[in-house]
Amino acid sequence: MTIKNNISPKKVEPQKIGFSWLVIICLIFCELLVYTWIRTESTQTILRVSKAQAAYISKTSYFKALSVERDRLKSDDRITRIAKTRLNLSPDTLDQIIYLSREDG
Repeated sequence: MTIKNNISPKKVEPQKIGFSWLVIICLIFCELLVYTWIRTESTQTILRVSKAQAAYISKTSYFKALSVERDRLKSDDRITRIAKTRLNLSPDTLDQIIYLSREDG
């Protein structure tokens, strides 16, 4: 004796299965594209930061070199030597100093 059920087993149509797989594959592909884009952008950002750090270090060392050169050019010994040799100036002596007296009244 066979019992008949009115419930028939669900049959999935082949088109619906294919569509589901297509959606899943598209989602995975889009995820891979986004991951690749993020990875590329982060690598480019790291390279830009490294380049900016190198430029900062270069400019800082150049600024330090300019400061040392400025201090050397401003030194009193150098100015005195140039005054004596190129401008033929003599060093200050006491007889060259004139004191002006201030008259009150």
